Amino acid sequence: MTTPDVPPPGLSWVTADRAAALWTVRRKYVPQVASAHGVGTEEQKGYGTLGITTSTVYSHAEVRRVAAALRSGEVVLDPSWRADTEEGARGARRDALTTCGYVVLMFAVVVAIALLAA
Repeated sequence: MTTPDVPPPGLSWVTADRAAALWTVRRKYVPQVASAHGVGTEEQKGYGTLGITTSTVYSHAEVRRVAAALRSGEVVLDPSWRADTEEGARGARRDALTTCGYVVLMFAVVVAIALLAA
């Protein structure tokens, strides 16, 4: 998929997921890449039934600039940050296992409290 030269009308900000896809980096490293390469950010608030949510969006033009620099080799990222390297895949698996471990631990704590309360 190629990046358009001109953003679609009304699109001047992109989500972290879109930036991660354009940069081929793992989602958790988008803020570090953006900060290191001067990509402008903005906080956007959403209002819903559960309250206010805040998310960071990134300048579309600057995301494209960094994407072009990555493609040309002008910018090189740590392989563990990338979504298309073995190091990045290992990191993603490790993160998933860590998350599963926390869920199991929380479940065990709830069961232990329930057993102690009975």
